[in-house]
Amino acid sequence: MADSKLISLSRYREKKKKEEEDRRYPGKMVWLHCPKCNTLEYSEIIAPNGRTHKCGAPVNESEVDLDLRAEFTITLHNIKKIDEHIEKNSQFKRIKIISKSLDDALRALKNSEETYLERLSLAAGGKIDPYPGKIGDMADKLPIRETNKMGLLISEFRFEPEKRFTP
Repeated sequence: MADSKLISLSRYREKKKKEEEDRRYPGKMVWLHCPKCNTLEYSEIIAPNGRTHKCGAPVNESEVDLDLRAEFTITLHNIKKIDEHIEKNSQFKRIKIISKSLDDALRALKNSEETYLERLSLAAGGKIDPYPGKIGDMADKLPIRETNKMGLLISEFRFEPEKRFTP
């Protein structure tokens, strides 16, 4: 009689759940640089035949492979941090002029982060679930390059994009 292993359904389910939690969403994003206007933008759309900027100049492109799920997780963390800053700022309504301009800047930053989330979802072709757990526990799993003074995380993709176009 051959040796046989006992198959545990619960262990199998745990293994599959763990694999799902650790599953990456590989994807591509593209940094765009107009040499004439010296502007930088990013896009989830890859243009194999190149692009032309609104000024008429050909756009330089730098395609980047990344883990869309990691970027999504980092961006969700950043949105929570921005919300905390907005909440703190609402306590200082006595200094209305400074408080209002800071609120406006934080809301604009939050809008840009939410736009980035939408672009990541488009690049993935659907819904992305963030990695489960706390951000501190996932430091080795996420491509975090640095943390800025506000406590926002800057991913490898979003760190110094202008250096991708220097000769």
